Amino acid sequence: MAPRTYFIALMLAVMAWPAAAEAALTTSKPLPPMAAISESAAKMRAALFAELAAAKDDAQARAIEDKLWTFWRSFADAQSQHLLEASKQAQLSFDYGHALIALEQLVKHQPQFAEGWNQLAYVLFLAGSYDASLEALDQTLALEPMHYAALAGKGIILIQQGKEAEAQIPLKRALTINPWLKERNLIGKNPVPVP
Repeated sequence: MAPRTYFIALMLAVMAWPAAAEAALTTSKPLPPMAAISESAAKMRAALFAELAAAKDDAQARAIEDKLWTFWRSFADAQSQHLLEASKQAQLSFDYGHALIALEQLVKHQPQFAEGWNQLAYVLFLAGSYDASLEALDQTLALEPMHYAALAGKGIILIQQGKEAEAQIPLKRALTINPWLKERNLIGKNPVPVP
């Protein structure tokens, strides 16, 4: 499905949301802004995060997370979509070198695309380049401060580096954004590194 089709589908879904999500949106404090998005996209983003905060269970939260991933990916232009797909195919073959080449081209081509930086961080993590992954995660968060998955990734890398106390900061921030965070078991305990 093309990025614009995703965006239109998300807009239609937002219009169909119940009044409770709208009420949550109007009563909550404003979100830190995401870079390079329109006013309508910002409203859609706020509604998605309001819906996530109001989720009643894990299954409902996962469905909302899927909408957020679709939203974040919808900002990729055609060339970026192609590069994301090339990276995905390389990852399926455990060819992290070619996956990284595609993602490095992507962030050079579309540097304001937060999810491109997040994907680059993920592949750098898989390749064992933790410091470079942290730098890409910082770029992701500069563009999209509400990217709870990037915050969780940062926490996981810090745990891998033996910095458990420091890891709690991004993990706790991620939990404030997404109360159903999959990595919530790593918060406030003596966490075991995630492979």
